[in-house]
Amino acid sequence: MNKQKRVILGILFLIVIFMGIGYAVISNVTLTINGSASATANPENFKVYFTAQNTKGDAETTVTSESITATVNFNGLSSKGDSKYAILEIENGSTDIVAGSVTVEVTSTKPEVFKPTAVICNQDGTEVTNTELAVGAKTYVKVSTELLKTIVGEDETGTITATITATPKAN
Repeated sequence: MNKQKRVILGILFLIVIFMGIGYAVISNVTLTINGSASATANPENFKVYFTAQNTKGDAETTVTSESITATVNFNGLSSKGDSKYAILEIENGSTDIVAGSVTVEVTSTKPEVFKPTAVICNQDGTEVTNTELAVGAKTYVKVSTELLKTIVGEDETGTITATITATPKAN
């Protein structure tokens, strides 16, 4: 009977082992988790602005620091063809976005009297053609105006405004 018990126990042991292996084979499941991620552009991450510095020129400027607009006052123009200029500093204050291009548009409230222009330049006023602006880098714009007619009688006053347009470069 001892021998018979051992055989039965051995068979039961083998049955339990085969059941465990069978369960493991049947219950082996691959778990797959699917999901998604999204990102949204935040305009606050891209900052190109005037620094409130008038580095050179013969005009008075009003620039709020870290603003994309500046007001330039050209006083003392009296004869047709008279002109004055100011060189304003522009900075890319972004932490990781390069400006692919920077342009400045100028407008006059009296375009029939004052012809404003803007040219991206280096600090001494020499025009530059590459308007890309690295993170933390500075460039300059020469804002000028020309008097289109000789003033006779009442003084003429107009507002000259410069506005920055910067395009982010894809990272």
